[in-house]
This record gives sequence, structure tokens and C-alpha cells, in this order.
Amino acid sequence: MVYVLIIMLAGSGSAVGSVEFNSKQACEVAAQMIAHADRPYGGASAITVCAPKG
Repeated sequence: MVYVLIIMLAGSGSAVGSVEFNSKQACEVAAQMIAHADRPYGGASAITVCAPKG
């Protein structure tokens, strides 16, 4: 199954982008890496969601 990591900015609801992964585990690891990044996006925090594609 393919999972899509959707990246949004907190407060704005705007999607920054999305990436497809072949496993849920890979998607979740990428989401955790973004959550622990020390670089806020224009002062806003990134919100990540892993969702199955389809």
C-alpha cells in the first residue's frame, strides 16, 4: 500500500507539499524527522499527516 505524507503549516491550513512512501513505517519516520526539525517554516510549525493513498 502507498502512504502519502502531507505537510501543512499550523494556523494557515496551507499544504506545503506531499511525498509518497511504500510503507506506513517509512512515512511515519519522515513525519517524525520533520516534527523534530529546528527550522520553522516562516515562523509556523509544520503539521504532518500520513494517509493511505487511494
